[in-house]
Amino acid sequence: MPLLKPGQPIRTTGNNLVGLWRPSFVKVGHRLFVYGGGGTVTNDLHVLNLCDMRWDTIQTVKGVPPCKRYGHTATLWNNCIIVFGGCNEDAEYCNDVHIFDLDKLTWFQPEVTGSIPARYLHSAAVFDNKLFVYGGFAKNSDCTYVLDELSVLDLKTFTWTKYNGVPPRYNHSATLIGHKMYIYAGKDEHGNTVSDLFVINVNAPPYTPHLVLSGFQSSASSHMVLLKSQHFCEAVCGKLLVFGRYLAHGAQHHPQASPESVYGLWMLDLDTLEWQRQECNANFDVGGWNYFTVISENIPPAGIGQEEASQVVVNNLFFLGNTDPFRPQGYDHFRDALVINAESLGLYDIPPPHFSHEFAQLLNNPELSDFVIVPSNGQELHVHQVILITRWPHFRNIYKSGMIEAQRRRMEIPEPYEIVLAFLKYLYSDRLDENEPWHVVCEVLVVANMYLLNRLKKICCERLFRHHMTVESCGLIFEKAIMAEETGLKMLALDFMFRNYGSVLKSDVLLQMPPTIRQEFLEAVPDEAVLEVSNRSSFRTLPPPTKCSGPFIAMNHKST
Repeated sequence: MPLLKPGQPIRTTGNNLVGLWRPSFVKVGHRLFVYGGGGTVTNDLHVLNLCDMRWDTIQTVKGVPPCKRYGHTATLWNNCIIVFGGCNEDAEYCNDVHIFDLDKLTWFQPEVTGSIPARYLHSAAVFDNKLFVYGGFAKNSDCTYVLDELSVLDLKTFTWTKYNGVPPRYNHSATLIGHKMYIYAGKDEHGNTVSDLFVINVNAPPYTPHLVLSGFQSSASSHMVLLKSQHFCEAVCGKLLVFGRYLAHGAQHHPQASPESVYGLWMLDLDTLEWQRQECNANFDVGGWNYFTVISENIPPAGIGQEEASQVVVNNLFFLGNTDPFRPQGYDHFRDALVINAESLGLYDIPPPHFSHEFAQLLNNPELSDFVIVPSNGQELHVHQVILITRWPHFRNIYKSGMIEAQRRRMEIPEPYEIVLAFLKYLYSDRLDENEPWHVVCEVLVVANMYLLNRLKKICCERLFRHHMTVESCGLIFEKAIMAEETGLKMLALDFMFRNYGSVLKSDVLLQMPPTIRQEFLEAVPDEAVLEVSNRSSFRTLPPPTKCSGPFIAMNHKST
């Protein structure tokens, strides 16, 4: 059973975090730990169970906890949470290190060698048993200032090392992708909100930041303008996802006017360095949203063998906030949870092939084979039991049970020859042939679902979305996504059909759909959608005025 179910906002229960702001969050399995926070400054440790969405305050802890604080960081390391820095209830900045052992529910404070400035609104990340602390806001007896240093704590010796000369930042984010740490946005030494992106190779010193994308490049190319420096950044499938408040339409605003802002989710492709706004903002129209992360779940394997080494990960975007349109006294910033399937944004986390495609040369070789697969047209395909036993749990079960197919070394499959051949090629090579026609990929998707081959399912989904989504194919892709229980691909197909609504209506896509599939498509169209006709023959089907969790129709046509 999946931990998280995408859909409408979910009301959490238990000891909700009323009035809490700027705490720290740490994901550990199916739990989300929250420590400290401002408002009424606290040092409580809370946990949200992601299975039942219930908040609890951890009471039975051992050791001495850190002092009350907010604006600190908490980072996961070896099933421990490392708390560093922050601002205490006396408005003093901290530079102490505390560790919470999740197994023993015990706080302890290690003896640390060296010292670094106390700070808050910094960032922290763990890589290779080192805690990397970037920037932050600091003060001395004369003034406050922004730190231009990267401090590294060796978690084996608990020794600090400082590296100066990095761009000064606070209220920024630090996101690890492999051995690279991406420093994004925040405020600079002048207090200006910035949106530039730096990368640091954390494999070895001197940990020099390199500019990847300037703030001017980001805003000029995508009209992406952060209204406030506070944001949340996560990595999914080698891309950066950033959630925060942005100026509506990227417009510049008058200094004395209240800027029009919206919550937005943006994705940066690190290969092309292009930002793209994700079409899920309608989910955030009402209330306030104060936390974003990505929760990953491993899809349970079908059996024993090579398929388990290719375990598939499903990523869900997880948001916490409050859907109340007004903020009452004692506002609960983290009461409501919202889940969005990352695959509905085209983000498929597929492991690479685990062996070369040389085995594919053995497929359909009568001389070396010891088994026959017969598709619906009767044309035989010669295969090898050892490969099918290793790669195909269904075949392994047939072989172990001694069924008649195993005894005769011959099995009939009701699918057409080209579908079965494409399926067998995958079993032999761990790849889906790049030249497979889109209608074959659609059918292989259904076959993969039937045989519980999750990696093949996701390969088919990503292939159909990235390379084959057209007016001609979208109807069948939508149908097969429903049959294969692939919600992400279904939503992607819906989004495509809504964006190309005119062409879809003029084609026979809807007429070719089976009645049940057509009905599901029609049910996805919002009841509040209207067709707006202007004097210039411009047509637009508007989204509903209230919040919705599904796609919306937006079509424009201009007469010549």
